[in-house]
Amino acid sequence: MRASGGGRWLERLQFTLLFLVLTVMVHHVFAWMQDWIVPFDPYKVPEGGATKVFRTEAATGSPESWEERLKLFLWLGE
Repeated sequence: MRASGGGRWLERLQFTLLFLVLTVMVHHVFAWMQDWIVPFDPYKVPEGGATKVFRTEAATGSPESWEERLKLFLWLGE
């Protein structure tokens, strides 16, 4: 009886170790996939000679009052 009990514990230990190793491997694969899938950051500082361009409200000629801005928003849906 003791001989079979010792083999059982060894099998359980092997199963547990294999389960832990596979769990860690799957975790690393998912972390790699998440880094690969996540889109680039649109707010990061441009590299090299690139510059980030934006328009101010005065330069666009858009309406100034909040009522006209609301009408424009409801009209365009943006």
